[in-house]
Amino acid sequence: LQEWELVVLGKLKWNLAAVTPHDFIEHILRKLPLPKDKLLLIRKHAQTFIALCATDFNFAMYPPSMIATGSVGAAICGLQLDDGDSLTDLLAKITNTDVDCLKACQEQIEAVLVNSLRQVRQQQQQSNPSKTMDELDQASTPTDVRDINL
Repeated sequence: LQEWELVVLGKLKWNLAAVTPHDFIEHILRKLPLPKDKLLLIRKHAQTFIALCATDFNFAMYPPSMIATGSVGAAICGLQLDDGDSLTDLLAKITNTDVDCLKACQEQIEAVLVNSLRQVRQQQQQSNPSKTMDELDQASTPTDVRDINL
């Protein structure tokens, strides 16, 4: 059965080896001057941002490299490990993309995160209104997003 599936896919010229944003993360991180002890955390946040992008149709027209670059930039900015616009310039240089397009993508990723966190907070308040705001703020990091509907 698998052999016939391969024959059908070959005749239809379907390429199942799609490039995804996850394929770019390691290449980008390797070229950035980042502290080694923060790489795992940055990677985890970037992967979370990529998962959020997969749930929003606005990112359908972005190439995977742009989503990966914007996600890494958003992760570094969110963790406050950057030193301003030099990070965006370096990311744009690494991936050979336009700085303004990269900034727009990164801002859009951050907006999706804010909306997602707001929805989670509203759901938590509706399901358990007795919790205080301090308790709800504890789950506000990008890696705590649990409800990603693919």
